[in-house]
Amino acid sequence: MKTILCATDYSDNSISAIKLANVIRKKLKAELHVVHVFDISATFISTVSLAYARLEEAAFNNHREKLDAFCWKHLNLKDADKSPVISVVENSIESDGIIGKAEEIKADLIVVGMTGSNIVKDLIIGSTATALIEKSSVPVLSVPKNAGMTEINTIVYATAFEEADIPAIAKITEFASAFNTEIKLIHVSTKNEYAAEDQMLWFKEMLKEKVTYKKISFEFRLSDDILSTLKDYLKEVDADILVMLEREGHALIPNLWHFDLVKRMKLERLVPLLSYQKTVMEIHDH
Repeated sequence: MKTILCATDYSDNSISAIKLANVIRKKLKAELHVVHVFDISATFISTVSLAYARLEEAAFNNHREKLDAFCWKHLNLKDADKSPVISVVENSIESDGIIGKAEEIKADLIVVGMTGSNIVKDLIIGSTATALIEKSSVPVLSVPKNAGMTEINTIVYATAFEEADIPAIAKITEFASAFNTEIKLIHVSTKNEYAAEDQMLWFKEMLKEKVTYKKISFEFRLSDDILSTLKDYLKEVDADILVMLEREGHALIPNLWHFDLVKRMKLERLVPLLSYQKTVMEIHDH
């Protein structure tokens, strides 16, 4: 992992994201880029092109200064420190602006705050983060407010025992080895699911052939309430990051993303969510 892109909207929710991105950057000796995407509202745009050009230039300059100050404040940068590369992008759709920047710099990871800067975004658990998870071919690490991590000791990977899980786990080991992190694979099976334990044995053998990382363990749970069981397991092992594949149809991730609302529960301890696109992992595997 050579290049990390952290997106910020200057909100409190993105402070944890930029701090965690910097922790990862230091461990992996990667380059950190920080981007802010803004939109010049049409109500403020003059029909005179010169006026628009001046407004646009002023907006870019204003956001560059604000972004630079945000980085220096929250990363506690000193003059001798290597500052992140900052970028300001104009786009009416924040997620598209972030993805465009990630493609431009060939980012290996996008880090973003889990919730946005307004009440509506808070209610849907971050529309930008959700859009990135659904659209980005680059892995997305969504960080909840007040994550406050300086080390990553335990990564939980929720597996469905699919072939696409293998290259995703291989990618995680590159990241985990820098932190000497435990990777705990968990599969929660409903009681009427056919031959899940046999499937786990097959998956273990296939993983052993392709992934050499030693600090990997397996956990198998039977439950008809998959989301509650997964939530309990995250607390049980004191997980620092949860990893999942974003599957076609978005059947699992959004439900997990919203399951505190769906189940009328609130997690006592939210963890950052790292998502990989299943289709991208399938390409890597062939």
